Amino acid sequence: MAMILQTGPKEWTLERGAHTMRLVDYQQDWAKWAMFTDNPAARAWNNGRESFKAFENLAAVEAHYKSWRGISALIGDGK
Repeated sequence: MAMILQTGPKEWTLERGAHTMRLVDYQQDWAKWAMFTDNPAARAWNNGRESFKAFENLAAVEAHYKSWRGISALIGDGK
């Protein structure tokens, strides 16, 4: 089973095969969290670049990506 790893002060990564997902503490006016997804499908649709999706809170991240359930408990601050 893949594990969520903290890869920077405000960044967490989950890798599984050819799929890499990065959650970043984005802290912009319109979004607090950003998920960057890099996989063959995303690169095909985005001219070789990873895809991006913004979220208001970690509960929204957990609701959208089941592989990220529990991230709010891991980070511990409930953002």
